[in-house]
Amino acid sequence: MAISSILDQQLDQRRNGEDCSFNGYLEDYLNLTDDLDEVLRESFTEILAKDENVKICVNLKAEVNRNAISNQIIRYKDIFKLAGKPIEYPYILYVAGDTEDRALLVVPYSKYSFIYAKGYYYCMTEPGSPFIDCKNEIVAVTSDKASRITDAYSKLFTMKAGALQRSIDRDYFKNYDELKALAVEAANKQKEEAPAVLTALEDRTAQIYRYVINWFLLKKVLYVQYMVNKNILNTVHEGNIKKQRNQAKTNADEIGFLSFSEMWRLTAPAEEEPEQES
Repeated sequence: MAISSILDQQLDQRRNGEDCSFNGYLEDYLNLTDDLDEVLRESFTEILAKDENVKICVNLKAEVNRNAISNQIIRYKDIFKLAGKPIEYPYILYVAGDTEDRALLVVPYSKYSFIYAKGYYYCMTEPGSPFIDCKNEIVAVTSDKASRITDAYSKLFTMKAGALQRSIDRDYFKNYDELKALAVEAANKQKEEAPAVLTALEDRTAQIYRYVINWFLLKKVLYVQYMVNKNILNTVHEGNIKKQRNQAKTNADEIGFLSFSEMWRLTAPAEEEPEQES
């Protein structure tokens, strides 16, 4: 089934569903929402001006597939402690062409958002996902510039998805080692900030979920990105897929994190009592 057909079936509250927060024409979404950041609003408005038929699915919810091989191998058990459908794909622009459909998975920009965009893509297209047969119809993008998002959308039907994705990736990392270093850095920064952030919250549930999902996505990217690299398989591992798999797991294991239980047990540091005057 083409990706537009699958996404059209996702129900938002307007259709008495809870699959996503909005699903419909992009024009309607832009008229209804006030909380888009400037870059996304600018890019979405430009895309709509060129293609009035484009639709958008916002915060599409997804389960974590326990049976996916990559999820079993990276063995990040905390992700399976999250209830319901914890993964949410931020924005999916989609359109049906004359003979093919295309979708652009858009992730709001942050320093490491390009890694999370790849993680969302790998989750969205893994075995067991409704989108498993749509790999060649989906491209993931993030940017602090509207022009990069609109440029990616404009090329959806003129370039193969894989080639377009690789060209986008090159804006953020030159090779796997660079990607790995950035992923480890992202994980460590989150680990360092978590205690202060969580202990300041009255209800830390949503933030703990966010941290767990982010660490999962980082592990996912390091594992899958390594496994899909045929050059690494042939030049580093001499065609031995088992060796490649073992190294991919080792790479994913380098993602540091706080455990689910640790984050719940965190307590704010005790305030020092003021010195008494003698």
